[in-house]
Amino acid sequence: MKLIEVSAEDKDLIEEIIFIEEEAFGKNGGVDEWILKPIVRYGKVFVLKDENGIVSIAEFMKNFDNGVFLYGLCTKKESRGKGYAKKILKKSEEYFKKNKIEKIELTVAPENKEAIDLYESLDYEIRELQKNEYGKGIDRLLMRKKIN
Repeated sequence: MKLIEVSAEDKDLIEEIIFIEEEAFGKNGGVDEWILKPIVRYGKVFVLKDENGIVSIAEFMKNFDNGVFLYGLCTKKESRGKGYAKKILKKSEEYFKKNKIEKIELTVAPENKEAIDLYESLDYEIRELQKNEYGKGIDRLLMRKKIN
């Protein structure tokens, strides 16, 4: 299992990420090339890869108060339930710690108990409920973890 930082030149990885995201989230939830390319260039995108390809993806954007925002976390359907999401998050945290980032924030749907349990197992704390964050009736929980 290998952690790879994706660069803009990694066209094959970018295509694979887009495919996995669409498989997981559908046309309206996953990243496309218009979203992914700027995140790769100006944020950080990590993939966890085995001999068969990508198993998990984490996309981060830099914010202006010495933190990062976890834009997306995705594990390939046939690789779920094996701890890959936790592994890529831990490895990402190590990277950001070494680079003096102070905190990681993310949002998650309040009904996504599996994701909330994952984040809480890694010491992320719920900070607030963001009502109607993505439109009327689409709420999100803001979670945060201090890492430095």
